[in-house]
Amino acid sequence: MATLLRDKMSSESHISYSERHVRLCQQTKGAKSLARNIEPKIEDLQIKVNYRFEKVKLRYSAYDGIVLHDGILDDSIKNLADSAKQYDRSNPGRSVFEMLFPDGPPSSITDASFSKEVDKADQLLVRLQSLGEEHALLSHVKILRTAIDASRQAIASHQEAVSDENTAFAQEQLAQAALREQYEFNYLDAVKLFGKNHANRLFPKPSGGRRKIIEEVISEAEAL
Repeated sequence: MATLLRDKMSSESHISYSERHVRLCQQTKGAKSLARNIEPKIEDLQIKVNYRFEKVKLRYSAYDGIVLHDGILDDSIKNLADSAKQYDRSNPGRSVFEMLFPDGPPSSITDASFSKEVDKADQLLVRLQSLGEEHALLSHVKILRTAIDASRQAIASHQEAVSDENTAFAQEQLAQAALREQYEFNYLDAVKLFGKNHANRLFPKPSGGRRKIIEEVISEAEAL
């Protein structure tokens, strides 16, 4: 019996076996209708695969955006820390640095995960603003707020990209299932048209590698 497609096969395998099946049908008298029946399913799966690939690239791009804006946020936090230390040296008394960074060095914020860092940076911004409108360090407020907003937007864009990729993958799985179903229908129709032995020749068997695939394509074509 011919080996039919399995749900654990990749989309690439689905397409490869189905295209080989089409080529064999096109070279067999009376089997061209089988090729016509399955070609739209192959095309649809290829479209879904390409669509998912695009979504994967967009997710990569969105992640790069997170990394980029996280670095900018890190810099704004570290620059604020440096300015706070300089302010303390010039203004002995209560440490502004310790008030802004109660958990220690700025790395206690910048080393956190992306989402946690943004939350910690928000808390830092609140402490910074509490210094008062006339404080020398208030020039960092706008810089820090802009960096926080950009990081939050980058994280949100990445989450959206992940969701879009998951949707694209689900659509690809449905297209796979539709192709497997048509592949099975084609086998049943081929058996009716040619009998089981001849029908089996129209459905390529699993192979151990590229060389074997080539050999099987040649042998199957020669057997027709």
